[in-house]
Amino acid sequence: MSIFTAILVLLLTPLLVWLGNQFILKEKFKSIGVSLLSALLVYLFIVGSAAYYDYKYEAELAAFDLNQDGMFSGDEVTLEQEKAMLRVISDTGRTFAPFTGAIFSILYFSCLWITFVLSSKVYNRTEPRNT
Repeated sequence: MSIFTAILVLLLTPLLVWLGNQFILKEKFKSIGVSLLSALLVYLFIVGSAAYYDYKYEAELAAFDLNQDGMFSGDEVTLEQEKAMLRVISDTGRTFAPFTGAIFSILYFSCLWITFVLSSKVYNRTEPRNT
């Protein structure tokens, strides 16, 4: 996953959730609900990305197992197979994605919620009053 994709998801998720809340749900959720739903979607994106790459690397490695016995021997061991094996076994980030994703999502939720609360206070302060 590229950094561009990650930034795009982090920026577009709250915007799309907020727009959906405004126009489709007619402001059913308050700022805390929009922040919570956005954080949940980002968490699912993190865990889903880790699962996708895990599946992808396993499939790449399985392509080198010519006799489908689950072991690599003889002609099956090549430089490309070793690189594929290294991608599969070097999976600390993918293994801990549910935990790091949860921590990140909590921080993401907090930042979003504070942003929504502060922006609503600024918006309400600058809104013309009918007296």
